[in-house]
Amino acid sequence: MWENMIKTGGYAMILNNLASQAKQIRIARTRTLRQNRAKNLAIGAGIGTAIGVAAGILFAPKSGRETRQIITDRTSETIKDFKNNIASAKSKISASAKEKADRLRDKGHEAAEDVKENLKDKDKKDKKA
Repeated sequence: MWENMIKTGGYAMILNNLASQAKQIRIARTRTLRQNRAKNLAIGAGIGTAIGVAAGILFAPKSGRETRQIITDRTSETIKDFKNNIASAKSKISASAKEKADRLRDKGHEAAEDVKENLKDKDKKDKKA
């Protein structure tokens, strides 16, 4: 009986360690993914803004004052779009991470239940023998 309790504790520790490692891997992967997406988004927004401003200045048939106002307005719009894109990316990443965590938690619970059932079956067999 003590043997079974010791084995059960060992299995629980192993499952706990596996769940902890999986969580750490998920967190690191999510952090890296967020950093890469944010960096790419910032680079793309910067390049797009620079091209837009340059094209606006080169092809503007308006006076300097009007052109500066247009540049200011478009820059403000670009900044707003950039902030919206970041918020959208953040919510998508958060939802994806939560979904994966839920799936991992469910798999951990299933594995724990399987271990419990196997131990009960083994205990029954040991009692019969």
